Amino acid sequence: MVDVPAEGVQAVRDHIEAEAENLEDVPVEQPPRVEDEVFRLMKYSEKYCDDKYEYRHVILPEAVSKKIPYTHLLTETEWRNLGVQQSPGWVHYMIHPPERHILLFRRPIKKD
Repeated sequence: MVDVPAEGVQAVRDHIEAEAENLEDVPVEQPPRVEDEVFRLMKYSEKYCDDKYEYRHVILPEAVSKKIPYTHLLTETEWRNLGVQQSPGWVHYMIHPPERHILLFRRPIKKD
């Protein structure tokens, strides 16, 4: 350990404070979060319908599709936990085995 005279320590403090006053506020860029990138890669179809249901499908990126349980249709909690974002009422209604990374949703058409 090196002994520094008190006046030397104060000189260093004064120098640091002077330098700090000369610094501009530079915005610090945050790296993109992995979750943001995954959500950006999800593709949502336009809605289409028949006389009973409104339909849409969501194409998941590979990183997310690896997390899909293929043993059952997903509950709303499960598909939301994968990062799928859509209004309430949508139901995962079918699994198409050749394209398991595409989630198929439907909801009843509201009759006014």
